[in-house]
Amino acid sequence: MKIKIARIKEEDIKEAYRFCMGIFNEMEWDKRFAYELKNLKDFFKGSREVFFLAKKGHKIIGCGGLKELSKNKGLIKRFYMAQEFRGEGLAEEMLKKIKQFAKKEDYKTLVLDIFENKKDNIRAKRFFQKQSFIVFNPKPEKNWRETGNPELFEFRKLDLK
Repeated sequence: MKIKIARIKEEDIKEAYRFCMGIFNEMEWDKRFAYELKNLKDFFKGSREVFFLAKKGHKIIGCGGLKELSKNKGLIKRFYMAQEFRGEGLAEEMLKKIKQFAKKEDYKTLVLDIFENKKDNIRAKRFFQKQSFIVFNPKPEKNWRETGNPELFEFRKLDLK
């Protein structure tokens, strides 16, 4: 069965919430940062924002979105892959879709945060390093609440060409 990556639809909202909460539980992430998961379509509703779902049949197996931080800077959020599909190239395909959208919307830089927790997200760190994202220390931004908790996150950025 082929994997399809497409924008979230109204009928996907509840299942997308369950998928994301499943990742939070699996990774033992701090639930204070599980905000805006109940309606991801609404959270990523800006004209320069997008939220993609990867599905195999009707089952969600991955997701990722882009929020507008500024005219030039996009924030990758809720970038998750189901455990059984990690290492299969799905994350690369999802990131490719997000980057294509970002370039179309004329973003110059993409930024993201990676949880620093007891499970340590080593796979995510390696993945984004391999994709040329570099570690940086952002100033706190009101539209990016994780920047107010630098002890809990590692921050990465990528300048688009």
